[in-house]
Amino acid sequence: MTTKPLSTTKVAKFCHVSHAAVCNWVKAGKLQAYRTPGRQYRIEPGVLVEFMKRHGMPVPEELHPSRAKRIVVVDDEPEIANLAMRVLGAGGAGYEVKTAPDGYTAGRLVHSMLPNLVVLDIRMPGIDGIAVCRSIKTNPATHHAKVLVVTAYATDENVKRLRDLGAEDFLEKPFDGPALTRKVRKLIGEP
Repeated sequence: MTTKPLSTTKVAKFCHVSHAAVCNWVKAGKLQAYRTPGRQYRIEPGVLVEFMKRHGMPVPEELHPSRAKRIVVVDDEPEIANLAMRVLGAGGAGYEVKTAPDGYTAGRLVHSMLPNLVVLDIRMPGIDGIAVCRSIKTNPATHHAKVLVVTAYATDENVKRLRDLGAEDFLEKPFDGPALTRKVRKLIGEP
């Protein structure tokens, strides 16, 4: 799957329409895009896929997500990230796993990778897990991603706030590999 933002020319080719038609969709608010410093529109691949599905257009093979389930692990503690990579990655359950040490990196990675699941710590330097969860769940390209919050701060207030934002499940730190695997399989819909 292509993960780089797409130009309106590339989107036009995928949709078998003119460049002007794509620009009109963007201007009308039908297709979400952002502008580069050079004032060119760019469309995230996940946003285009959702748009194409919503309008009954066939999605080209190049835009199809890879068959392996994708997981982003967001935690500033290297031992947690390493545990998740070991348990969920190629050496473990075989998911495609990437890690991010902070909320800013997580946002970029989630938007480029379009994961099935985000394993998310709450307390991190800079952008915290609450802001990352809000960003994931309010963006049309990423709102489908399940969010598993892993935290040592599972207070009633934090749980309620994150559930209200769309987090699907919680796992308290410290945890072991089998507990993480069970939660991940449940959220991804695997036995």
